[in-house]
Amino acid sequence: MKRLKILMVLIATVGLWHCGSGGNNGNGNGPIQVGPPETPGELRVEKIGDGEVWLNWQASADDGDVLYIVYRAVGGSGTVAIDSTFLTSFQDRVLEYEQEYTYYVTALNTAGGQSGPSNSVSGQPFNNLAPLAPVTVRAIAHNISILDQLDIVLDWAENGEADLVGYRVYRSTEGGLAPDATLLRREVVVPRFVDEDIEVGTVYYYQITAYDRGGKESAVSTEVRDVALPVPVLLDPVAGGQAPAEPTFIWSSMAEAHSFRVVVTSSPTSGEVSAMPLTSDTTAVFVARVEAGSAVELAS
Repeated sequence: MKRLKILMVLIATVGLWHCGSGGNNGNGNGPIQVGPPETPGELRVEKIGDGEVWLNWQASADDGDVLYIVYRAVGGSGTVAIDSTFLTSFQDRVLEYEQEYTYYVTALNTAGGQSGPSNSVSGQPFNNLAPLAPVTVRAIAHNISILDQLDIVLDWAENGEADLVGYRVYRSTEGGLAPDATLLRREVVVPRFVDEDIEVGTVYYYQITAYDRGGKESAVSTEVRDVALPVPVLLDPVAGGQAPAEPTFIWSSMAEAHSFRVVVTSSPTSGEVSAMPLTSDTTAVFVARVEAGSAVELAS
């Protein structure tokens, strides 16, 4: 009996789903017939070149949501669907410069009906332009002995070209030099580079360019520079000596430094960290909360 009951429930469920999907026109006269959507109109190439083709078209007239299928043929090859979108525009990127690409678009409605193809458009995305010069370039030098860190970190805004391959980092020890192969420090694919081959006290000048798959290189970025300064000498408290509960830190001045940051930890290699805001002075007072002989909170 239990098996029979389960079987009847399954049959009833399938029957309801079937009735719901078939439906009727509300008058008991059979299922509603939904035709395909209107064919998208006026497909055109909005932009072409540098390894990309931008398309747009006129929306299909349909009561419900319409999904557009983008078809493409490369050279003399067959046409295949390459993507879909609910928008009336599409950007085809990372294309070969010398190939001819042909496109058309169809519309698909929620009932599964698909329109006929739109008009076809074609074009070759030649490599016309070099990338734009990188912007917002920054250089930040570090000389942190406790972390064994000596470097200059460079970063900049990412370029948006479709055919971009990467960036070239140029370095010199003199400002205003025109970049050439002798000054090329590294090629990178991300907008960041850490230069670890530096010396303390030497000023390094950097310029960045972007280059594409066709070998075109951008103009140079704005020149940036930085220098890793020697580690300031702590004059007081003396290493290994005792200090009051609210010690005053005094360190050597450095003509090249714009500001200093004092960092205190509860042990030489780990523990809570407290860092005062940047200061142009060479003294700083710290107040530490101590419990059971150990610093549990450090605050400036």
